[in-house]
Amino acid sequence: RRLVKMSGQKPEWVKKCIGILKSLKAHKHGWVFSEPVDPVKLNIPDYLEIIKKPMDLGTVRTHLDNGTITNPEDFKANVVLTFDNAMRYNPANHDVHMMAKTLKELFFQKWTSSEATIMEKWKIEKAGGDASSAPSEPSIGKRLHDADFSDDRPMTYEEKRELSQNMNKLPGKKLGSVVQIIHDRNHKVLQPNPDDNEEIEIDIDKIDDATLRFLDTFVKEALAKKKKKTA
Repeated sequence: RRLVKMSGQKPEWVKKCIGILKSLKAHKHGWVFSEPVDPVKLNIPDYLEIIKKPMDLGTVRTHLDNGTITNPEDFKANVVLTFDNAMRYNPANHDVHMMAKTLKELFFQKWTSSEATIMEKWKIEKAGGDASSAPSEPSIGKRLHDADFSDDRPMTYEEKRELSQNMNKLPGKKLGSVVQIIHDRNHKVLQPNPDDNEEIEIDIDKIDDATLRFLDTFVKEALAKKKKKTA
């Protein structure tokens, strides 16, 4: 298991949002909504026919970490979507429906008391100017959609070690993209480090070979661009 350190200090508004997420996950019903719904495991084959945009608190956290969520309203919408999906799929007398309703109410209590502070901190952050938000290359979501994962040659121990070292050399935004790639391919490989909010634990040995090969190419390209800029 290898530690990958996330980039520097998170914006203050993001830290506040993460605090709300933690309180939701800490609730006795929080575990139900902490990772993506697995229709096969839960034997609910019609889930994706009814729920067109799945969401869960773990994915919300990942999107906060990697910058996919760019403002507080996006955060709020994704958290609400998590509970609305559960309430839409499950009838009103179902335990999961009632759990979702309880946590949605808890979320709005916390959001109402924190919204003004979060919005103020976001506006300050936005006013500071963020050059990284400029669309200089295709989004990682588009790259994944068009990606070729056909190269599934097994990686040696040395290749995995080199990949791990190279990942730690990436600038924050690119590291966030790596986290999103891994999350989209297999979210269970990522685990928050309970001792440090700035770190995520990645068990490289549990990542499939095709994803490792794609990551290796992605990371090396990113480092080559970084080296070219600093040359």
